[in-house]
Amino acid sequence: MYAVLCFDTEDVFTPPEYGTDDVPKWLADILTEHGLRGSFFVFAEKARMLKERGRSDVIKSLLQHDVASHQQGNVRPVIPEICAHRGWRDGVAAMREYEDVVKADFLDAFGREPVALSQHNSYFAPQHVAVAGERGLPYMYGLASIPEYQQPTWYAGALTFGAGYDSEYFEWGDWLYSSDAPFEKELRRLAAFIDDHVKRGSEFVTIFAGHPVQVIGRGWLEHYLFPSGMSKTPQELGWVYAVKTPQEAERARANFARLAVYLRDHPALQVVGVEEAGKLFRSQPAEITRDELTSYAEQVADEARPVSHSTFSPAEMMCGLAESLVEAETRGDVPYTVRRREVLGPTSRPAVGREVDIVPYQQVLAASREVLQGVESDGSLTANVVTEAGRLGAGQLLVLFSRCYLAAARYERYERLRVPEAPRYPQAAALASQMLHDQLDEHWGFPLDFSCEQLAEHTRLQTWAMKPAWLRPPRASSYDEGRIRLC
Repeated sequence: MYAVLCFDTEDVFTPPEYGTDDVPKWLADILTEHGLRGSFFVFAEKARMLKERGRSDVIKSLLQHDVASHQQGNVRPVIPEICAHRGWRDGVAAMREYEDVVKADFLDAFGREPVALSQHNSYFAPQHVAVAGERGLPYMYGLASIPEYQQPTWYAGALTFGAGYDSEYFEWGDWLYSSDAPFEKELRRLAAFIDDHVKRGSEFVTIFAGHPVQVIGRGWLEHYLFPSGMSKTPQELGWVYAVKTPQEAERARANFARLAVYLRDHPALQVVGVEEAGKLFRSQPAEITRDELTSYAEQVADEARPVSHSTFSPAEMMCGLAESLVEAETRGDVPYTVRRREVLGPTSRPAVGREVDIVPYQQVLAASREVLQGVESDGSLTANVVTEAGRLGAGQLLVLFSRCYLAAARYERYERLRVPEAPRYPQAAALASQMLHDQLDEHWGFPLDFSCEQLAEHTRLQTWAMKPAWLRPPRASSYDEGRIRLC
């Protein structure tokens, strides 16, 4: 079982004489000593500060491991504030510019670009995840997940790890390293977590090993410096938190070394960096088989809603069904395989109500072509196909495509079809939206008039592009090419 060991390297408030800059160095050095690769998610602010303070020793130690973007830092506007009132494309463009700043700071301080992007605090927007996907980078701590799979998740075009409420994520109490009894209790909890996942046959877990500043710090300044949309400095606040004694810091070092030995020697665990994890779980089939489409279409037609799949996203399956219908029109039969298309979720809200009651088959076929053209044009799933009588939403189209596909596979054709009242999102959207609201609605850092409704809508829409990620994606058996067509 693979594991990514994460450290969120954030502290930009504590004066250098307090020694918090030393902690990421000795965490990295202990990992190097024991042959483990850590993943350090670093503020752009922190990267600049390490260079400005002349801490080339810390930078050198971190460069033995993966260094990844943990956003610009505690700099307003934060990501949800930037994207809260933007459309999909405007939000993606803003997130490109945002991460370009991080990349420049990483190149200046580390001499390399970030190997991943990540969520910091509750500062999430699906457009930020999409930028990771555009750049071929994994994304850590994403919100979206599919409850029935404890796997890394493809979402908004990016491979995401440590997602939301997934049970594949373990959060270590980083303040516990300096005290033996709590450390022992936490180590037992981690051991039980790993053993449970080994028994399940899990392929991957994320282990959050802590914030370096919290290893020796006493308290958390952010809550005082960024309340209700305001920004303060420690000087304006008038105080900083204390740090632990040298004896406690030494205990923390010793206990962290014990954790490193435990992870290194665990017979069922292999710790890798987030960059390597991204490569391991990036495999995706190039084609969707007829059997896979048939099985999926049967479930969609039976339940009259978009459903998740073990290997492909609902948007990918919808494109596969659309292409099959178009090919069947010229070939007289649905194809054995169709190519898997890279496709994001819709960028606007699909219709749910039955604006059109009955559609002829030729209109469904025309809608299939329109969906495929839309994906080729901008890479996103079409939200609505507009007819003379009204709109057909993505969920409705998926059900119609499924019913027509099943008929075509039987060498039959509907002349007309009744339009269903299908949901506009896959079922996973409800959990993703709930998780976003849980994190953002009552967050202490946002202005009093902050609303996350538009962010939640984009989060739901991108569940069309959600699926589990695997070392080896599970596949249905290939269609029997020896089948004889009876006329």
